[in-house]
Amino acid sequence: MILANNSDLKKYVSIADSFQFADFEPYIQKAVNAYIHKYVGNIHVILADEPTGDNAEIKNEAREHLRSAIANFGMYIFLPLLQVQMDSSGISVNVSENRKSPEWWQTKDIRRELLRAGHESMDLLLAVLDANPTVFTDYTENYKQSNNELLVNNATTFSKYYNIFDSRQTFIALMPVIRKVEDQYLHTFLCPELIQVLKGNVESQLKAVKIALQKAIVAFTVAKVSNTGLFIFDERGLRVDFENMSDGRRENPSSSKSVDQLKSLAEEETNNGTQYLKLVAEIIEANPSDFNQCDFPLLKNSKSLPGYEPYNTKGVFGL
Repeated sequence: MILANNSDLKKYVSIADSFQFADFEPYIQKAVNAYIHKYVGNIHVILADEPTGDNAEIKNEAREHLRSAIANFGMYIFLPLLQVQMDSSGISVNVSENRKSPEWWQTKDIRRELLRAGHESMDLLLAVLDANPTVFTDYTENYKQSNNELLVNNATTFSKYYNIFDSRQTFIALMPVIRKVEDQYLHTFLCPELIQVLKGNVESQLKAVKIALQKAIVAFTVAKVSNTGLFIFDERGLRVDFENMSDGRRENPSSSKSVDQLKSLAEEETNNGTQYLKLVAEIIEANPSDFNQCDFPLLKNSKSLPGYEPYNTKGVFGL
């Protein structure tokens, strides 16, 4: 079992010797269902026992991060019920002369730290899995491959152009928006053959175009999510508002920035993305021999700058 007793649990969260592990045990699966499975599937089954043999060191590193994530997420879910007693007569709070229940804000602070630690461990786990695709083949085939169809396909690339703290979970949360951005701006701008080439390893002017497009995609993505309430924006960068998401609430916007600041951010990033696309057009126009993947790499009906318009499509973006 991935967590079997108090000794296992104590490695990741603080509990007393008198803690009843049997009471916590159902919350292991709850933690997997709520926070683990959507990212990595049933890896808790694969890593239930301490690995030995080939790649044991790598697998044990992943197992430690997984156990930490499950312990913290499980305790996050369990903590409110830990303070009450339920029997056939109803629900009661345990109070004695020597002990009393914590204040609501103390419980909230503890849960916030458990949630933070759980997500931190998940990001560390995902980093190990991403770095070892041949060791964790089930994860690579079923959860990682879908990223490869995107031009911005990992957290590290996204973080180069807007800081998401290299968080895999934040990147996964952004993926639906990235897909929408690529459909809206990329596939109405360049021919499919060129786009496919750019998704591989490229050099010279092709690389320059790829980098500019990645910068544009990141900028348009940031602009789109700036006022959704699902992400926190501050002077450091962007991250998922896990606390509000877990509590089932939405605060729009969820950010240390004001509404006006977020509006300005969206406008600035949209303008940045537009400028990057103009740069792409200029590079392609200046280097036609490098962009011969199709007859018309720029989907436009005029060669003049500015004024690129999508060719034979209802795309909404034009330069």
